[in-house]
Amino acid sequence: MRLRPWRAARCASAAGSVPMSGKKKRPPKLLQWRLECLGHSLIEGLAALLPGPWVFRLGEFLGSMAWHIMPMRRKIVLRNLRIALAGEKDLPEIRRMAKATFRRSGANLLSVAHTARLAPEKLSKVIHIENLDLLENALATGKGVVLLLAHMGNWELLSRIVHLFPKGSKTGAFYRPLNNPLLDARVLARRQADGTRMFSKRDPFHQVTGFLRDGGIVGILADQRVGMQGEVVSFFGRLTRASPLPSLLARRAKAEVLALSLITEAPGKWKAVFLPVEKPHSTPHCMAALENAMKAGPTDVFWLQERWKVFVKRYRPFDKWLSPETQSGTKPHRALIWLANVPDAWRPLENWFHPDVIYEAAIPAGNPAPDWLPQD
Repeated sequence: MRLRPWRAARCASAAGSVPMSGKKKRPPKLLQWRLECLGHSLIEGLAALLPGPWVFRLGEFLGSMAWHIMPMRRKIVLRNLRIALAGEKDLPEIRRMAKATFRRSGANLLSVAHTARLAPEKLSKVIHIENLDLLENALATGKGVVLLLAHMGNWELLSRIVHLFPKGSKTGAFYRPLNNPLLDARVLARRQADGTRMFSKRDPFHQVTGFLRDGGIVGILADQRVGMQGEVVSFFGRLTRASPLPSLLARRAKAEVLALSLITEAPGKWKAVFLPVEKPHSTPHCMAALENAMKAGPTDVFWLQERWKVFVKRYRPFDKWLSPETQSGTKPHRALIWLANVPDAWRPLENWFHPDVIYEAAIPAGNPAPDWLPQD
């Protein structure tokens, strides 16, 4: 059949609007990115007009509101604190700390907008450093320093405290690019304006080790959860996977390693505390030092991410995730096995069992426990 020109154009337009894969093209996000940048500018501008303590108190109020309207995040914070503080705090105290964590997280996040525009000479009024001699002694060896950081306090200040470090210090940090490229360029330029060199995972590894060998200080947010590429370690007594990057950098560059804790002292004021890391700076040693840094100010920690999330799937059983070589931690995992309507001959595969997992079974009334179920 021969199509008339106007009908052919309509058909071509319709065909071109949907790719051959059948998926519709996403509309361009330029407007969304610009609106996000505008919102970011407005918040920063308003925060810059207010005194730091006022901004902090406003952030606390917003954090309190978030506690009531974010039930899923509330569960995550409670779970994280139950794991981290098991045996140290009872449940009522953990719940009080969870509420305080929401308030403090709101305060710290909003305070970022205020401190981002502070002049360098005013930084000493909002943050001071303790145990600076640990950094001075590490730099005096002529080696670089790998600095273990956690998402705690007003952590954006960490890219600016180079002004309070020993004169001539060179600082760098790893960062993950933001999803909004316009906002990412702005934030990246601001961090670099204070003299901090930013590294991403796309940068060659030798650039980072070379920076360390030249006596640089490289900060790494090491408290984030990782997937199978991580190393199995005990973190707050619970087996999990952690990034081996800090330990690897220290070995390759023969650098020193320190941890840094960032704690709120008063509304709009923080202190950064350097902590030692036990040699030979292995990943377990690094995570133990980071744990101490986080314990120094637990309500300042950003507990809203699922730090101990278990990445177990059909093709990735427990012995793959926790590694068959590891033994039980002091705070073992728990797994529920649902045995309703399961044939008597059914047996789980051996690799679904691990010494760190306590197994609980849901068994229909009157049915005996299967002989393969661990009896511990």
